[in-house]
Amino acid sequence: MATVQSLAQRFDDTIHNYMAAIDKSLHPTREMDEEMVRKAVFLVRHDGVQILSFNEERLLLEAVVKDAHAVKVILNFDNLTAICACPQDDMCRHRLAVIFALYQKIGSLSEWVASWRSRQNEQLSLVSDKRSPQQWTALIRSVWRDPIPDYTTRNYFYFEQMYEGRLKNALSYVPLEREWKVLYRTFAHFLSLSEVWDTYISGTKEVHHSFFKTWFDDELHELQELLAQLRLQHRTFESDAFFDFLRKLVRSFAEANGGSFSQRFAVYQLFWTNLFTNHKLRIDEVAAFSKPDERIQAFFAILLKDKVAVSKIAPDETNDWVQLAVLAESEDHSQALSAILMAVKPYVRTFLFEGLYTQYRQQYVRTLSRLFSLIELSEADWEDLFKQFGHYGLPAYSTYLIEKQLYKQWAELHHMHNSPLYFAEECGLKEVQHAAPEFALPLYHRYAFAHLEERNRTSYKQAVRIWKKMKAACKKSGQMDFWTAYMTEIQTQNKRLRALQEEIEKGNLL
Repeated sequence: MATVQSLAQRFDDTIHNYMAAIDKSLHPTREMDEEMVRKAVFLVRHDGVQILSFNEERLLLEAVVKDAHAVKVILNFDNLTAICACPQDDMCRHRLAVIFALYQKIGSLSEWVASWRSRQNEQLSLVSDKRSPQQWTALIRSVWRDPIPDYTTRNYFYFEQMYEGRLKNALSYVPLEREWKVLYRTFAHFLSLSEVWDTYISGTKEVHHSFFKTWFDDELHELQELLAQLRLQHRTFESDAFFDFLRKLVRSFAEANGGSFSQRFAVYQLFWTNLFTNHKLRIDEVAAFSKPDERIQAFFAILLKDKVAVSKIAPDETNDWVQLAVLAESEDHSQALSAILMAVKPYVRTFLFEGLYTQYRQQYVRTLSRLFSLIELSEADWEDLFKQFGHYGLPAYSTYLIEKQLYKQWAELHHMHNSPLYFAEECGLKEVQHAAPEFALPLYHRYAFAHLEERNRTSYKQAVRIWKKMKAACKKSGQMDFWTAYMTEIQTQNKRLRALQEEIEKGNLL
């Protein structure tokens, strides 16, 4: 094989093309890129690159990079590709090190690195110029200028790594002045969320959908904390332009098409409930929409204490309207709350069982039960609502029956659903026993016999504990004769179960 020097001179144009591709794809403002270049230069300067062979026919160069472990790298001079044995996709420090080792035979690697890093100084100079929201936006979006790899949609863990890395780069330009830090972070988080939006929405349809949804909730929480800080922070005259610009950015984000209005609406509400609280600003904001969605109209009507009128809603909008009902409750807007809930009511079952994951249904039933309890509903409406809740509505239905003193129906409900003892107690068994003990007796009997059938001393002890509650219920309802006959029959039928007889005696049940 010819010397590395002669090989580099021979393929001078090819090596410069490799370097141009590196210059285009890597940027010093990205921490991962800067670290990769730094480590590759270190490997070259410490003789970590060894050129093994060059195939003249196929134009393949083979090299070994002495990193923590020896790694083989192959450059294809024909199509300007590089293959490395390490697990990292695309570019890595090993590929860079081999290309750098060749380049330093025909040029100055130190000068190239200095020129490459000067681009970071160019970016930083933007910050030192007169501060403006347009400047901030351009700076943050420059971090996101490279396309987001398709595989991040299919694998949340790659998505998270990519997002955190780019957001960290954006946040590295945060101003030194304390009064600007929170505002800049808000810009960085919001614009980064906007840049990654399509990837996030696609991710919610893939195998890692739950991770993407959790990530979005975390981002909303982070934004909420930043907005809460901004709201309390003293504003300067100079910052007004930034808030005006941010308000327009948020509106454009909400108006964008793409079939993800519900999620965009959640972000939009965050800004207008936590940061933009001025009454006149809210009036002007409604007027700024050319054709506002009905949910946006209802949102501002609640905030402005105007009357809310809801036409027939689409089933897939139910969650947005439920959140608006929660807002109406917090704003003490009873008319809006009633109008929204009556529009939501026909779609409750569809929403719970088709629009929500199982783990969220109980939580939403509790929320809906609380909200509906704040408006006027007929008994027929309540019955319909509880039917729509299905078995997730048992606690709420139980509370309703106890409030209406319908104790017999309460007991029948829990018999029908075979409610375990702990669940029946959570649903008000003690209240029923106190108010109408005769309806609690059949349930206690069933629970005791379930333990009895297990045929061991531990279970017998559990049965005795339940019978004690049953005895108290009989005493309260004046049915002690029944109780004596009942326990006598239990002992007679199970006279061969010595352990049971002993536990009954210890329990002083007779």
